[in-house]
Amino acid sequence: MALTSQSIAGTVRRKARRAQENVKAAEGELIAANEELKEAMPRRDVEAIAHAAERTLVAEEEVRQAAHELEVVDELLDDGSAGPPAPSGTEGASGEGVRSLLPRLRRRR
Repeated sequence: MALTSQSIAGTVRRKARRAQENVKAAEGELIAANEELKEAMPRRDVEAIAHAAERTLVAEEEVRQAAHELEVVDELLDDGSAGPPAPSGTEGASGEGVRSLLPRLRRRR
């Protein structure tokens, strides 16, 4: 299966949407963690502070995942604009697009 401009665009949209969802989830975790800290700090509630720290770690992971998705989007956009499209009738024949993309995706994991 060769990469067409449509398949690249679809993948870019999905990856960008997933990155946006990850960022929103991270934002929610950080807001909740900050609220928990505001209440826990004056009481010196060690358990609540530890829980807020855990939520911050979850948010960090969400941001990392979003960054990964956006790196893939960036590479796909670069690859998609790298050269002219294949001559009509040859799309999907070589499979080189998939071969060149798979190592990059594996490297990012």
